[in-house]
Amino acid sequence: MTRFTLLTLCFSLMLAACTDAESPGQALLASDIQSWPGEDWQLSTPEQEGLDGKAIAALDKEFRSGQHGYVDSMLIIRNGRMVFEAYYENDYQKINAPLVSNEPGPWNYYDINWHPYYRSSNLHSIQSSTKSVMSALVGIAIARGDLPGTSAVLGELLPHRNISDPQKSEISLDNILTMRPGFEWEEDVSYWDPNNDAIRVESSDDWVAYLLNKPIAHDQGTTYKYNSTNTQLMSEIVSTATGQALDAYANQLLFKPIGIKKYFWKDAPEGFKDVAGGLYFTAQDFARFALLYETEGLWNDKQVIPSEWVTRSVQPHVIDTFPDDPDFNVGYGYQWWIYNDGTDGGPVMYGSWGWGGQFALIVPELDLIGVFTGWNVYEGLDYQYAYSLFYNRIVLPTAHSTGNTAIVSGS
Repeated sequence: MTRFTLLTLCFSLMLAACTDAESPGQALLASDIQSWPGEDWQLSTPEQEGLDGKAIAALDKEFRSGQHGYVDSMLIIRNGRMVFEAYYENDYQKINAPLVSNEPGPWNYYDINWHPYYRSSNLHSIQSSTKSVMSALVGIAIARGDLPGTSAVLGELLPHRNISDPQKSEISLDNILTMRPGFEWEEDVSYWDPNNDAIRVESSDDWVAYLLNKPIAHDQGTTYKYNSTNTQLMSEIVSTATGQALDAYANQLLFKPIGIKKYFWKDAPEGFKDVAGGLYFTAQDFARFALLYETEGLWNDKQVIPSEWVTRSVQPHVIDTFPDDPDFNVGYGYQWWIYNDGTDGGPVMYGSWGWGGQFALIVPELDLIGVFTGWNVYEGLDYQYAYSLFYNRIVLPTAHSTGNTAIVSGS
């Protein structure tokens, strides 16, 4: 069963209600004008915003049929307007019943009180997309003078940790942001594998201490290694520098300015907010965060995040995160993934990525955003990632139709 917001119905009713004095163009803003969501999003249709409604409907049908595993929502925004919004009901109580084991709670990913929705609400775990939110808060903290800059090092940023190893104390914030601190770390195996450090750390009572006790395997800045607890360093760094709980800091400087009022944020056991993957948003608010980046940190007339930080964050500081895999040519910035860097002639697309299918995908040159939530955490599932589906099925056709890409059709 599928829940839909009635976008198509709403648009049809608006057209029916239009008189000579109120044309459809008056009912919906012209598509070349940027819209900003207030309490609610401005509604439009794919066609009104220059998108292929049939292609979106086909993808929606595939999600509803379960063709791509467990997808919980798909939202598409262009020019700041919601052109499509759908939610897909998956019975996680039934799905997880034969799988539940171990202690219930926030680190048991089969506990439906915590995953994927928080206590039966519409707050969905965004998992590692929390890392991109953390990056935004670092940029805000630097701009406000709360942090000295990306060249600052761990020894000065976490003085209370008394880091005695000079290789560790000299790790720069820049290399933390780009996942190149040099720690020995294993997170490239299944999250159900007991050798995965991201799972092992969750059974410890101090995640940052766990990381700081790991040996250095590479000189900092030389080797990309995805490391969720590396991001947790920044939660403690910002809270230490500001003297505020991270959620309070985020609420004041990031969430409130863009209209995010409802969220939940897990705590790590050492007392700081879990930024490895602990944030829960509604799908619409996840889209608000994406829109803020698509507009280079500007929200209406307020610069929430410095535009230069947004630009710097979404550059591929790491050109290829998995060079041994020729089919995975994805780069990495400041806690953002660069899914296409434009070198093949296609539109640039960057975004967040959370385990299970949490994607906020941004195509700046097309003023286009795709937001997806899901729970593809089960082993043995056969599905395509939403970022690939969105790019190939929606982004590329839109680029072709507007002449914004040099890619030959069908390539």
